[in-house]
Amino acid sequence: MKNTRTVKLTRSILLSNEHAEEGSEHEVARALASRLVGEGSAIYTDDEEAPTSVNRMESPTNRDPESKPIAPAKAKVKKGDE
Repeated sequence: MKNTRTVKLTRSILLSNEHAEEGSEHEVARALASRLVGEGSAIYTDDEEAPTSVNRMESPTNRDPESKPIAPAKAKVKKGDE
């Protein structure tokens, strides 16, 4: 695996303390490439597949039983307190 990635800028930025025009391609360190792509300043142009994270959690097969409505509790009033 290379330590660099090729990116195409989607907007003008400062790169290595120099002005880089929108649409220009640059070979930069992997960390910088990831940051530029993440902030929307660039897109990858090399063919390397970026690792993807996929949530492959399966839906539960045995779920909790359906809830049933419960009758309201009886009032707790003593006969002498009325």
